This record gives sequence, structure tokens and C-alpha cells, in this order.
Amino acid sequence: MYKKENNQEESVNFWISYADLMAGLLFVFILLVGAIVIKYVFIRTDLQAMRTDLQREKDALGISEDALGDKKRRLAKIKEILKNTQQENLHLAFQLNDAKKQIASLGKELKGSQLARAELNIYIATKIEEIALNKEEIQKLKNFLFEYDLREKELKLANETLKFKVETNTHTITLKDEELARLESVLLVKSKEHQAIVEELDITKLKIRSLTGIRIKVISKLKEKLGKDIDIDTKSGAIRFSSNILFKQNSFVLKEESKEELSSILQKYFNTLLLDDEIRKHIDQIVIEGYTNSDGSYLYNLELSQKRALEVMKFLYDKYPKNKELFRRYVSASGRSYANAILMKNKHEDKDASRRIEIKFRIKNEKAINELEKFLAR
Repeated sequence: MYKKENNQEESVNFWISYADLMAGLLFVFILLVGAIVIKYVFIRTDLQAMRTDLQREKDALGISEDALGDKKRRLAKIKEILKNTQQENLHLAFQLNDAKKQIASLGKELKGSQLARAELNIYIATKIEEIALNKEEIQKLKNFLFEYDLREKELKLANETLKFKVETNTHTITLKDEELARLESVLLVKSKEHQAIVEELDITKLKIRSLTGIRIKVISKLKEKLGKDIDIDTKSGAIRFSSNILFKQNSFVLKEESKEELSSILQKYFNTLLLDDEIRKHIDQIVIEGYTNSDGSYLYNLELSQKRALEVMKFLYDKYPKNKELFRRYVSASGRSYANAILMKNKHEDKDASRRIEIKFRIKNEKAINELEKFLAR
């Protein structure tokens, strides 16, 4: 029997340790999942900001490319004008050459005609002035083309820089997406592990509740057997007898008129606890406790309360001798003097109620089960 009790105690201790372990693991997983969720939110926020910046840079790149296209169209137009001007200058040069030939021819024909020569000189001067103006315009166009080429190179460099930045940001966003996907995968795994722990913890709680229901089961059985004959404490399963009914003042001898009722109640109480194998295997001890009120010294009342408790135990032995072995194994008597006095609503001692005999039981591993009940109440 001692071995069986040790096994039961180890079982309860195991479930306590296991419940604490499961609760600790659940707390750690909750912290880990919380950290992953926070990191996930931060990465999503950074990713959204980077995508906004990338879209803005892409828009700017589009505007730059449009501007570059417009510049190229204007350059083509200017080049066409330059080409036409050069062709015109070439045509003027041909005309000037023809004019010189005409001068030479007229010089021979007119030989000294001052009027024709003057007209011809005016014509030549006009053509030379036109050629000079065209040369000046051509130089301006060349300067403009040089500046335009320089600007075009700057635009190309800016576009290349912007393209590189866009590609870099696109690569960064891709990496962030991959990291986000990994975090989501980890979060999913941790969520499943968390759910598994919660389910296992629920199963453990059900097993623990089956242990903590022992006292309730015993008290329910006592109520069924005793009925309404006597009041039973619903929390502890204890029964109480007034000393005024059992003993005379300052006496520890049982009154004859109380023995019959006492016998009937004790028989049902002890038979329920000790003769029912299903209940007895959970009982650790049954205690008969004697109490007095605060009249007199503590030691005097301690002795009186002990004698009264012992008197009830003797009555139990004499009345049911066939159960002596069970009584010897499970039942003890104790005097408590005026400890745990019963108080009235005004907080003063109820002296009549304080004089009493209480019979209570303790189930095996009661302390451990109380701790389990506290754990389940969280």
C-alpha cells in the first residue's frame, strides 16, 4: 500500500511539473511569435516605403527620357537648318565665283567702264556680306550644338545613374520580399507549434482536473449517504457536533442520550469513507478534533479538548470493533483547545458554537492537488 501511495504521489508531482513546463513553453512560444510578428510588420512598412521611392524614381526617369527625346528632336531640326545653311553658303560661294568670272569677262568687254565696274563691285560686296553673315550664323549654330552635346551627355549620365538606382532598389525589394516570405514561413511553423502546445496543455488540464475532482466525488458520496441528517462542509467534507449535545460543561464523558444519534451518523460517515474501496483508496487520514471556547486557560482547554476527541474515538472503537484495523490505519484524535474559534457577525466569539467536535478527512496528496486547483484557476 505504501508503494501504491508513492506511485500516486509521483504521478501527481509529474503532472504538476509537466503543467508548469507546458505553461513555460507556451509563454516562450508566445514571446517568439510576438517578435516574429513585430519584425514582419517593420519589414512590410520598410518595403512599402521603398516601393513608393522606386515608383517616384521611375516616374522621374520617365520624365527625363521624355525631355531627352524632345532635345533630340530639336537637335535634329537644328542640324537640318545647319545643313541647309551650309548648302546655301556653298551656293553663294559658287555665285561669288561666277561673279568674279563675270567681272573678268566684263572687264575685258567694257575695258574701263566705271559704271559697270561700280555696279559689279556693289554686287560683289553684297554677296561677301551675305557670306559673312552666314558664317556668323554657322558659328552660333556650332556653339549651340557643342553646348547641346554637353547637355546631352549630362542627361545620359543622369539617366544611367537613375537606372542603376532603380535596379538597386528593385534588387533590394526582391531581397526584402524573400525575407518577408521566410518570416511568414517561420511564423506559420511557430503558429502550428504554438497550437500544438495549447492543445497538449488542454489535454494536461483535463487530466489534472480528473485528479482534483476526487474531493468533490467523496463529498458528493457523503451527502448521498448522510442525506439531510447532518450538515456537511461543502469545501472540506467535515461534519460537526456541538459539545453542548455530546458533553456536560467541563466534562469529557459522552452523554447517554447523545450516543444513539452519534452512532448513527458515525456509522454512515466512516462506512462511506472506509468501506467503499473506490473512495478509501483516496483517503489519507480521518481526524477527530475537539474544540472548546476561550473560557479558562489554553492548557486546561487543550487537555479537555483532547479528552473529548479521545472519548469519541473510544466510542467508535467500542461500537464497531470489527473495523479496528481500519480505524488504526486511518483515524486519529486531536485536541485544539480554543484555536479556530467560531465568530459571530460582530466578530465576537460564539462560545456555544466554538464548543464542538469536528470530524474531517484528508485525501492523499492533498497539498499537491490544492496547488493544481490554483493552477487551473489561472
